[in-house]
Formats: sequence, structure tokens, C-alpha cells
Amino acid sequence: MLVVLSEFSTLASIIKLVALLIVFVLLLFAAHLFTKWYARSTYGNSRTKNIRIVESQQLSPGKNIVIVQIGKKYVSYIQSKDTISVLTELEEDDLDLSPQEIRETSFRDVLKNAKDFNKKNKGNS
Repeated sequence: MLVVLSEFSTLASIIKLVALLIVFVLLLFAAHLFTKWYARSTYGNSRTKNIRIVESQQLSPGKNIVIVQIGKKYVSYIQSKDTISVLTELEEDDLDLSPQEIRETSFRDVLKNAKDFNKKNKGNS
């Protein structure tokens, strides 16, 4: 009788584990779908074509310089936590609007560079 109960409890535990894994995967999938929907509804579909952030660069923690296209004009400003200060209006001829080439780096390359860096520093110590 004990052998039957122990086998049944093991089978029940396995079924519970599989059911929990299925629920977990379903929750992850639902979170993925919600995240994609939220991203598309907020930032992906801008409500207007007249305002566009051309470029943004962090100057220091909490301070960014931003170039914005408003209609046909370009305006630069500095944005901090508490204030926004308009710098100047820019001409389109002053800006390089060509798309920036994005260099993709694999994690393997980064890890290799880190190992090489550690080897160099150990040799200098």
C-alpha cells in the first residue's frame, strides 16, 4: 500500500511541476505580447509628423543635449532633471542628417577583449 501511495505522490508532483512550467511559459508569452503592444502604442506610432527627435547626447548624468525637428526648423536645447534651456535654432545645412553607421559587436568579441585586457594588466603588475 505504501509503495502505491509513494508512486502516486511522485506522479502527482511531476504533474504539478509540468503544469506550473506550462503556466510560467504562458505568463512569459503574455508579458512578451503586452510589452510589444505597449511599445507600439506609445513610442512606435507617433501622433504627429511635425515633431521629431533628431539626435540626443548625454553631457553628464541627468543632462542631455537634444536636437529636435519641429516642422521644417531644427532647435537644440539642454534638458536636465528640472529645466529645459533652449540653445539655438539650427539650419539644416549645419547638420549631418545621414544615418549613423551602427557597428554591431558580439558578446564573444567583448568577452575576448576583456580577457585580453586582463592578461595585459596581469603582466604589468
